[in-house]
Amino acid sequence: MLWATDFFTAEVWSTCGLVTIYVLFFIHLQTRKVVLGGMTNALNEAWIKQIARNVTGVTVELTKARYLIHDRDGKYTEGFDRILQGAGIEPIKLPPRSPNFSAYAKRWIRSVKTETRLLLRS
Repeated sequence: MLWATDFFTAEVWSTCGLVTIYVLFFIHLQTRKVVLGGMTNALNEAWIKQIARNVTGVTVELTKARYLIHDRDGKYTEGFDRILQGAGIEPIKLPPRSPNFSAYAKRWIRSVKTETRLLLRS
C-alpha cells in the first residue's frame, strides 16, 4: 500500500492572538482516504516522532502501509523515518523541486482550506 504525507498550516485566532497551527496528514493514494496525524502550534522533533508512533500503532490504517512518500522538508526528521522503518514502512523522499509528485495531497489541502473559508463566511 502506498501512502503519502504532507503538512499544511492554518492561521487561527486564540487568546494569545494569531497562532500558526501545523497540520500533518496521511493520504492513501489508491483510495484517497485521509488520516489526520495531528495538529500543533509547537512543531518539533518529539512531536513528529510521536505522530509516527501513533500512526503505525495497531489500530491505525498505516499498519498495512508498505511505502510512505514525503517531501524533503526538514520537519521529517531521521527519527521519524526510523520509526516508520521499524514498523516495516519504507519512507520515500521525493526528488527536489517536484511539486506534482504529491498532487493528491496538495488537492486535499486546497479543498480543506476552501471549505473552511466557506464555513467561516456563513
